[in-house]
Amino acid sequence: MAMDMIVPAFPKAGVPRHPVERLTVKLKAKRRETPDTMSFVFEVMEGVLRHYPGQAVSLDLPMPQGTVTRTFTVASAPNLNNWFELTIKAAPDGYATRRMQEVLAVGDEITGRGAFGTFSIMYYPNTPLLLIGGGSGFTPMMSTLRWLSERGETTDVVVIQVARSKKDLLFREELDQIVTQMSTIKLFNVLSAPRKGEAWSGYRGRPDRAMIRAMVPDAYRRQTLCCGPIGFMDHMGKVLRAEGLDRARFLTESFGQKMAVLQDVVQPINGDGITVSIGAQTFDVAPDVPLSTSLAAAGKRIPTG
Repeated sequence: MAMDMIVPAFPKAGVPRHPVERLTVKLKAKRRETPDTMSFVFEVMEGVLRHYPGQAVSLDLPMPQGTVTRTFTVASAPNLNNWFELTIKAAPDGYATRRMQEVLAVGDEITGRGAFGTFSIMYYPNTPLLLIGGGSGFTPMMSTLRWLSERGETTDVVVIQVARSKKDLLFREELDQIVTQMSTIKLFNVLSAPRKGEAWSGYRGRPDRAMIRAMVPDAYRRQTLCCGPIGFMDHMGKVLRAEGLDRARFLTESFGQKMAVLQDVVQPINGDGITVSIGAQTFDVAPDVPLSTSLAAAGKRIPTG
């Protein structure tokens, strides 16, 4: 009879909150990851980016009609060298992200803000983990794995990456290296819609209870972080709850989520800004900060297209 074994994770339970800072960043490099996904390496020229694995930044992107702000999860591990990497998918209807891939050039400087968010394993020490990423929603998982690898952690982690086909899988070589170096990490790649005739010996189809049970028989006891399209996360939540996972142990972060409707955006702040009301919550917006940036810093997801 198999016995559950909990491997001690990073021991720090108290997590200080880093301040959200305004940033000026310069694009240092860009590289193609998949046919529709690119990685961008930015150097922070002004400000200091302090972030935990899984947190996000917002960037102000120049567009023909003006500047738009988009939010992206950082894919690189936290570091002291004031640089970060984003891995971004250009969706067919994602005009800003497509333009970012096609037009943003090495050497260009843009502004942004970060880091923010609580989608991080830092808040769950001494806990076995299950990390699930669908499509570009795998980026916070990659930040986490890079951080664990660089620190030489012994956290008990099961990782599931779900992509449509083999060509859509991200970071395959680097992931193989991390798994080889760290015996406490188990990785499963799943192809949800492999191309006809595509050679693949791993799991196929949308993850269901039988697949989860085969990959993670103890999923019910793991703190789970799941990121991807809303439909994907809803499905995974239902599957895992059916396997006994408590709803409180299922944390999500979404891409492409519709932003809440804004109401009563009319109240001035000492004549120099506005107060935004979203439901029962209110947020102060400074006059020189884009509305979408302020909302992103407050944890309100904005479109990433």
